[in-house]
Amino acid sequence: MSRGTPRSWRAAALLVAAFLFVPAVPAAAEPLPPSAGAGEDPGGSGPAGAGQELDRLARDVAAARHTAEAAEQQYTAAAGELAQRRKESADAARQADQQRGRLTEAETEAARLVAEQYRNGGLGSLARLFLADRPEDFLDRQQRAASDSRSAAAVLRDLREARNRMVLLSERAGQAEQSASAAADRAQRALEQARQGAARTEQVLAAATAEQLGRLDQWESALADGAARQLAAAANAAGPGGGASAAGRRAVDFALAQRGKPYLWGGTGPDAFDCSGLTSQAWRAAGVPIPRTSQQQWAGLHHVALRDLRPGDLVIYHGDAGHVALYLGGGAVVHAPHTGTVVKLAPVTMLPILGAVRPDPDAPPEPAPPAAGPAAAVPPQ
Repeated sequence: MSRGTPRSWRAAALLVAAFLFVPAVPAAAEPLPPSAGAGEDPGGSGPAGAGQELDRLARDVAAARHTAEAAEQQYTAAAGELAQRRKESADAARQADQQRGRLTEAETEAARLVAEQYRNGGLGSLARLFLADRPEDFLDRQQRAASDSRSAAAVLRDLREARNRMVLLSERAGQAEQSASAAADRAQRALEQARQGAARTEQVLAAATAEQLGRLDQWESALADGAARQLAAAANAAGPGGGASAAGRRAVDFALAQRGKPYLWGGTGPDAFDCSGLTSQAWRAAGVPIPRTSQQQWAGLHHVALRDLRPGDLVIYHGDAGHVALYLGGGAVVHAPHTGTVVKLAPVTMLPILGAVRPDPDAPPEPAPPAAGPAAAVPPQ
């Protein structure tokens, strides 16, 4: 995602940080984004115009990456839906084929009974009784005929039911095929949007100078280092809402163990992750399966107020829920930022926050440790 905090929401982000984390978080834990100073660039080595250009570049890169990642999340969700719809379509088609076979069997049996009744037609029953050499044989045949009549009724009933099921299953198969086709269209549109966002990101980066790119990398590294320091400063890595649940602690431990692994669109580990691949796998490792994408996590999980954050909660970013990170406590999160980077720490206010969700809302928090918890030993990246 973005390497800096856009100016348009910088004040709001700082207010959120102050509201949530003071006094637990040092006031200087989150540096300001690249911007022009009093006549100099942010590094103090050039004119103000250089800093303004860097600020614009940071905003452009952030916007392009946000567009790409949000579309990637949409594509991942649509691709998952497509796979499910195709399975449903295949299952419905298979059931329809099986019912078609049963219908053929019922039709064959009905035809056999009709032919048999035709062959047994002719003289009336009383005449056949009078003309029979052995009337007792005729009566036996009549009894069997009555039994056959009952069997014929059952066959005709089965035939009607088979035809009704055939119609129903054929309609269901057609609907499933249409659903799969619609899901494929949605996935294709999301894929094109993701490609356009990626291409836009490449254009913005290609237009930047090597010095600007180097300073953007330094800025992103500074965010990660600052987050590691503020996490280490929190004695038990608790959030404003208290300590983690047992599952939340396992999710945190899993996510922290993935630091340094590369970002990969659609990645769910073990070697690479995208943002929601990291959070979904962290909670899966904790024994709590959650939806796959950031939008699905925002829509499907229990919402919690930012003032109630605890480690293990998921922080959702941007109005379209295009990015997600796992809250660690102490004002820090761990996330998979974007293509070209690795899983790393960041301040929770790194991007515009949409809200937070909790995968295990009914689980109680663990008791606070007597001394500094494991998070205190987290080294800077």
